[in-house]
Amino acid sequence: MQETLQLLIELQEIERKVKILAEQKARAPKEIAALKEKEKKAEARLEDIKMILESGKKLRRDVEREVEDLEGRKTKSKQKLLEVKTNKEYQATLKEIEDIEELVRGREDQIIEQMESADDLDRQIREHKLLVAEASKKLEEEGVQLEKEAKEADSLIVSLEEQKEQLKPRIPSDLLKKYQFLRDKRAGVALAPVNSGTCGVCHMNLPPQTFIDLQKNEKMMNCPNCLRIIYWTGHEAYKQSSRAGGDSG
Repeated sequence: MQETLQLLIELQEIERKVKILAEQKARAPKEIAALKEKEKKAEARLEDIKMILESGKKLRRDVEREVEDLEGRKTKSKQKLLEVKTNKEYQATLKEIEDIEELVRGREDQIIEQMESADDLDRQIREHKLLVAEASKKLEEEGVQLEKEAKEADSLIVSLEEQKEQLKPRIPSDLLKKYQFLRDKRAGVALAPVNSGTCGVCHMNLPPQTFIDLQKNEKMMNCPNCLRIIYWTGHEAYKQSSRAGGDSG
């Protein structure tokens, strides 16, 4: 009984390791995808800022051309001022020049604001170029490492699966079926260590007599609460196999 129980404990430990490695392997593509998404967002934001900057530059060029046109109109109005013959025409022309100058001042204020905005956007572009470079570097470095870890996990899983297949024929078929049934019904954990009279998985206290019988190590026993196969970790044969496999309840 002791040897069979040890084989079951070993089998569960192998399956636990395979599960952990499979989860690690499954995380790799997700983490790589997240890194790629971060790089993509940084690049998209950089392009957005560049487009805003170019749009601002175009608007500034339009305003500068408008100022040139206004200055041309002002020059003509000043020339006209020298040619008017009546005071009424003179005052009207002066008003025309003042209106043009006010428009010019407004457009020049816009140009200054656009120049300041362009400076800020240039700064943002420099910052986002660094962010893109950092995201690309992180993707390259961590992506390579994640792919390497995934390949290593694959290799270890193959090795563990071979160990499992070599182990299974040594376990009585009826007991192996019972183990597999419990594993499937109990969140992947068929065996539970018992220490100080408590099931190491569901954490329920065993009845005193059950714990006494368990310590004798004479027969296969189950937890009265979760029905997992239990073993006493104080027994010399099981001291190295006291993992519960997680708090599955």
